[in-house]
Amino acid sequence: MSIRRSLELLYLDLWDALRPPAFDIMLLVVAALGGALSVLQPITSPVEALSPEFTFSSAQLALFVTAIYIAIRVSSDFVNIIQGGIMQVYMSYPLSRGSVASVLYVTRSLLPAVILLGVPAAVTAIVLYPVVLKGPAEYLAMWLSYLLQSQFYGIIFLVLASRFRSTGTAIVASISFYFGYVAISGVLYLIGFLDNIQSLIDASNAMGFYYVAYYGLTGQSFPAWEYLVVPLLYVVLLVLYFYYFERRFEPT
Repeated sequence: MSIRRSLELLYLDLWDALRPPAFDIMLLVVAALGGALSVLQPITSPVEALSPEFTFSSAQLALFVTAIYIAIRVSSDFVNIIQGGIMQVYMSYPLSRGSVASVLYVTRSLLPAVILLGVPAAVTAIVLYPVVLKGPAEYLAMWLSYLLQSQFYGIIFLVLASRFRSTGTAIVASISFYFGYVAISGVLYLIGFLDNIQSLIDASNAMGFYYVAYYGLTGQSFPAWEYLVVPLLYVVLLVLYFYYFERRFEPT
């Protein structure tokens, strides 16, 4: 019965999370640009098809759009469903708070990311099918690395949105975190490159799991700890999200 109720709530909230036209327009733009950018590079392997190393990377563009979309929609929608009394309706379902939190995570972060990252990746795979068919598992592994990175951002946005009760504050906090995180990674890499400090370059790479996946799949050497940074942070934040939702969160 709890599974059935969870699926009902998932369906109801999913329509609100992916309602047109904003999502439709964003999806079409990213898919079109992803297909166009994928043919601008000298791609010879499945991993390179989603490489973060290229100047024009369809995968990085899709990740950027996904992060911004989730930051804005999660923050605004989450606050709106609290202020509009919808959260109280969700809480009235015969479900645990953990189940409601799971549904909100899936509808507000996971599924939008799967779609926004998946459609351009599918377009790229079609355009470059002779290359992608050489190693579909490697291509999928690269795509999953971008998905994990997007969920690292997404869970942070959910934590921020559940903490703030102002739409503007939640959006500003989420977007500020994203651009701050990207800026710190870029600064670390730049300083490390200019001053020949490998530890700073390693720290910068570790902040983007797709870089680590790319280096691993292409056989490049790098410290093993880089594999753990984003996944561990994601797990810690996921636990924090569920803990706050079950123990501290008030729907009014």
